[in-house]
This record gives sequence, structure tokens and C-alpha cells, in this order.
Amino acid sequence: MPETNTAPAAADAAQTTAVAGYGAAEIVYLISQGSGALRDRNAAALQVRPEAMTEQIAALGASSLLARGEITADGGTMELRGGARILNQALNAAVRWTEVAMVNGTGVEAALYVQSRDVSVFLQPAALGTWFMVVTDPQAGDARMLKQVMDSNLARHPEAAMYFGSQLAGLPKDHFFVRASGDGLWDVAHVEKPGEQDRTDGVGTQELLARLAGLLALPAEAAQ
Repeated sequence: MPETNTAPAAADAAQTTAVAGYGAAEIVYLISQGSGALRDRNAAALQVRPEAMTEQIAALGASSLLARGEITADGGTMELRGGARILNQALNAAVRWTEVAMVNGTGVEAALYVQSRDVSVFLQPAALGTWFMVVTDPQAGDARMLKQVMDSNLARHPEAAMYFGSQLAGLPKDHFFVRASGDGLWDVAHVEKPGEQDRTDGVGTQELLARLAGLLALPAEAAQ
């Protein structure tokens, strides 16, 4: 497959706020730009079966992105553009993955939050292996991004609870639960082991943001 330019996308992220959607083959292509454990971790996080990670499917994804103008070809080199470039940077320089579950009266809505040192993206699955992406505003930060997700969900489902399962590569997953308790306050619980939880009721928004920031913190060497 031709070489793909995977230059950092931080500048693009600062200017991208719209929702972008990517089909199953396009996701396979972007994941395939990584290698080894990172590629496998992204495939698992994005619910791509191992048998789907083939060169043929990746080539279909590249062709689709090319047709949409999110890849440009110059001789033997292909360069990612726009949202695809941002998503590629988030996935293939990923440091932390956070599973998001919005537990509503009608069921559970799942999502994924992926952080690299340069860009973070919020991804939500749709039909037929499609994922929709929203890029985090670098000036707002990761904690405020997930707080916005919570606020949006609570506007539709006032009794909803939120679960965040956050993990750095090679380390155990942290489990964090949040539920609105009224009057702008929140009940939160951090669970390290089954049956053991650190629960605090009635925290304010600033305390909630601080706890989310702690949950989403990157290692010092990745944050520099």
C-alpha cells in the first residue's frame, strides 16, 4: 500500500468542531496505519474484528477517503486531510482510551474517548460499523469535553448515570461513575476493585471537573 503521511494534526484540531462520520472500511484503514500492540488496542476499542483487519478492506477504506477528499495522492505518497488526519493522529499516537456508557431509562448509549498528546476525539458508534467523531477543543480540555457530553445526555435523560472506564496502555482500567443529584451537584464513585468504591455524594461542578481531569490525566512524558 502506498505510504501515507501521518503528520501531527494539532493545528487541524483547533479548527475542527463539526461532527464527522467514518465507515467501517475507513476505520480499518486508519487503524492499519499503526502497528503492533497499538493497532490491536485500537481495533478492540473500535470493535473491529481481527478478521476484518485485512489489506483488502483497508484499501477499500483508502479509496473511500480518497473519493471524499480526505486523502490526496501525489505519486506514491498519500496524505490524509481534514477529519481523517485528526482521527489518524488520535488513534496512532493514542495514550489513553476511555469507554463511555450513558445509562438511560431506555438503555445504554456507548462511546469512546481517545487521547493522544496532541489531540483528543470523542467517538460514538452507529450502524454498520460507522463511527461519528467530535474533536475536543484544545483550549477547553478533556474534562470539560466529557462534562459537555454529560450535560447533553442529562438534558435528554435527567435520571441518567454515566460510566467512564479509562485506561492507559498496559495499566489497569479505572472505573468512574457519575449521577446528577440535583441543584447542580453530583454523586460520584471511583471503583478500583469489585465491591470496593470511593463514593462521594453532592460534589460541585469544579470538584467534578477536577476528578474527571484526574481520571483523564496523561503520563508526564506524554503530556510534555
